Amino acid sequence: MIRSAFTAALAALVALSATAPLAAQPQSITVFAAASLTEAFNAAGPAFTKKTGIAVTFSYGGSDTLATQIKAGAPADVFASANLAQMKVVSDADLIAAPAKTFAKNRLVLITPKGDAAGVATPLDLTKPGVKVVLADATVPVGAYARSTFAKMAGQNGYPADFPAAVTKDVVSNELDVKAVVTKIALGEGDAGVVYSTDVTPTVAPKLDVHPFPDGVVPDIQYPIAVLKNAANAKAAQAFVDYVLSPDGQSFLKARGFIAP
Repeated sequence: MIRSAFTAALAALVALSATAPLAAQPQSITVFAAASLTEAFNAAGPAFTKKTGIAVTFSYGGSDTLATQIKAGAPADVFASANLAQMKVVSDADLIAAPAKTFAKNRLVLITPKGDAAGVATPLDLTKPGVKVVLADATVPVGAYARSTFAKMAGQNGYPADFPAAVTKDVVSNELDVKAVVTKIALGEGDAGVVYSTDVTPTVAPKLDVHPFPDGVVPDIQYPIAVLKNAANAKAAQAFVDYVLSPDGQSFLKARGFIAP
């Protein structure tokens, strides 16, 4: 009887020790985020983990690419898009747990290599003969924003009616995300590109000149975020969304030039 009781107690102790490490394992989530959020989220991630104990893995890319991956079943808990259109793609597929919330806004700018010999200083200069323009693909939010801006400028304030077509003729590369556009222009592989102002980071700023677009032509650039319906840890995912929307999370976005929603 004593031996039986000892054996049972030992078995219970072994079972407890086997499950204890699992209970002690930290929670973790995967966030699919637009490439333009790289610096802000990489800074916010460790602060979020320190506050909540939830580890975060970020997967960055063009929002269109990320939306396609999510629809294909890629394991992700949160989606942060650089436009409403790609969030709608995911929402229309019934893949978000609750309506997305806008957590940041951005600005569109024209960038050129420092001291660019092509002499591009305004959007109109994009139509000069021989100018090499680098854009993100039309399916990528920043690429869509750029083309929408060109269309709005057509026939207005000295811009020709065929301005969008004239720019398109000078496009030498359509990139998969905004960071690729910045890299090509910083390396002098193009004369001009259209990116978000937040992508002119301290690392690349010395290699670039930045030129604004005229007032009133750039679309409203909104960044929505949502917990995905198939999130492995929905509670932890919601905690990240709440953090990004909180003053603490917003401080990391503001520090990198994003505009409050």
